[in-house]
Amino acid sequence: MSRGLVENVLSGIKACFKFIGNYEHPIERRKMFIQKGSSKLSATLLALILGASVFMAGQVWAAKYVTDPATGETWTTPEYGGTITQAVVVFPPSCSNWWNLGWAPHFISGVVERLAFADWAKSREIWDGRVYVVQTPKMSRGNLAESWSMPDDTTWIWNIRKGVHWHDKAPMNGRLFDAKDVEWNYHRYFGMGEFKEDGPNAGMGGITYGMDIASVKATDQWTIEIKLNKPDIDMPGKMLNNYFFAHAPEQIEKYGDAKDCTTLVGTGPFELAEVVEGSSATWKKNPKYWATDEKFGNRLPYIDELKSLLIPDMAARLAGLRTGKIDMMGNTGDAYINSVDDMQSLQRSRPDIDIWPAYITQGGVFFYNWTLPPTDDVRVRKALQMAVDREAIAKSFFKGFGDPAPYGIAKQDGGEYSWPYENWPDKVKREYQYHPEEAEALLDAAGYKRGADGYRFKLKLAHFDRWDATYSEVIMGYLEAIGVESELRVMPVSEFGAIRKQEHDYALVNGYYGWWGSPGFLGYTLSTVSSADGSSSSINLKDPRLDKLFLAAQKTTDLEELKSIFRQFDEICIRDHCALNKSVSPLFFVSQPWVQGYFGEAGMGWGERNTFHARLWIDQELKAARGH
Repeated sequence: MSRGLVENVLSGIKACFKFIGNYEHPIERRKMFIQKGSSKLSATLLALILGASVFMAGQVWAAKYVTDPATGETWTTPEYGGTITQAVVVFPPSCSNWWNLGWAPHFISGVVERLAFADWAKSREIWDGRVYVVQTPKMSRGNLAESWSMPDDTTWIWNIRKGVHWHDKAPMNGRLFDAKDVEWNYHRYFGMGEFKEDGPNAGMGGITYGMDIASVKATDQWTIEIKLNKPDIDMPGKMLNNYFFAHAPEQIEKYGDAKDCTTLVGTGPFELAEVVEGSSATWKKNPKYWATDEKFGNRLPYIDELKSLLIPDMAARLAGLRTGKIDMMGNTGDAYINSVDDMQSLQRSRPDIDIWPAYITQGGVFFYNWTLPPTDDVRVRKALQMAVDREAIAKSFFKGFGDPAPYGIAKQDGGEYSWPYENWPDKVKREYQYHPEEAEALLDAAGYKRGADGYRFKLKLAHFDRWDATYSEVIMGYLEAIGVESELRVMPVSEFGAIRKQEHDYALVNGYYGWWGSPGFLGYTLSTVSSADGSSSSINLKDPRLDKLFLAAQKTTDLEELKSIFRQFDEICIRDHCALNKSVSPLFFVSQPWVQGYFGEAGMGWGERNTFHARLWIDQELKAARGH
């Protein structure tokens, strides 16, 4: 080959690499396509170029990129260092782990750890990380516990992981973690052993979910045995889905409780380094963390620092994303984007930012109160259902992102736990469609005719301020159209939590419904609409049929019977309208293009809000190239 030809070949190869260097970066990885060249090359020249470039480019590609086994995404090779800054809407008032004390897992997860969580390496076809779903054994893996087993129907065994140490922070000072620490935490939560005189912890409801536990014992340094008083078919679901975080015994003994976040000591990938009240929280990496990345085998965490900025205002959060001051925001701290308009505005100004839709049903779903007029009358509940045009809302308000298909206490799951839509009688299907004239006729028949002012009655609506109220305001407009006046009360967790536990005069209460997909564990899913466990349901829905089914579900040891019970429960709620349905619509999680390893996950299971941040890394080259 002549020198000139060789130079031409090398020049071509260099041009090829220049093209790769410009377009292979992750900022373009979702936009890449194969370009077929139109220039004609001789077979010899083409062979030389391909042979050299395949070898050389292959080495560059292998060095710079990895394929995610769980998502199929291509990321830059994991690297250490840097800070991930996230925006959050709320700081918890306490670091005690029970959720009703105020979002504590948004602070403590990643610091204190649970015994098991969702498997980060599992295919997202098995575990949809964007939806806060009930964990099953199939989608879970051991964490502080290496594994678990059920040798019989009243025994659960946790096999505790060896080699885990508490943070090197007083009063724990890096001591070894073992089964005695787990036993101590269970005893504290349940009021057993050394805590028998104290009784169950105030936050026990988030740990037990109706488990009838007889004893919890460390049978040796690495084994925990939990005994039930009676068989519980739902025990795996309850064990894998609760707020059991392993707090440090010496810390609790020294300070009396875990409410003060600054005293928090754990075993996790992060240590809570600083909390600036009303402003920010900073976590530093635990340099002696025991775990490795489930996907790539590297020691965790990748980042040096995780920072949360308290930014309640959506416009300010979006500005932070546009300028690159915020790396990501989502389920942690409730900082997701609620509005399709806001999402599309961000998309227009920063088309390179990754936006991840998470389809759930929270925010705007109203439970009917069955204990006081007018919503004690099923005709009224049906009328309100038929007064709302969910299809129009899905197309206009949600701009095509909403799904108006109706559902009951569980999302439609093909008949495992839900009453399948194809089995609904036409009459029932019609009750979930938009028919305002029929709605008005039902209200007339129920004795609620329009008065001189045009109104039939007034409804009080309770709305949790954790969720955006715009959708609820849209619903109020539809109710107005059929002569129903409404008053929306947006309230903080302290007030909202109180009305869920006692008699109240709200006709509709904003809450979760159709949330879980399938129950997984009954303690929460059914108790939201049943009062048979001895406490009022969150909606004052006191119905003997539902209570009977709930009690039967607690007693059964047969899985098929459990499914049947749940389908019956679902059917009653659909026929008699437990709730005013909402279109299933997305929240939007957001991440900058330099945040690698993130696929829009909401967390890693029950309460695991910050845990996944240890598995993300920053493409420092790209971030610097973008001026950040």
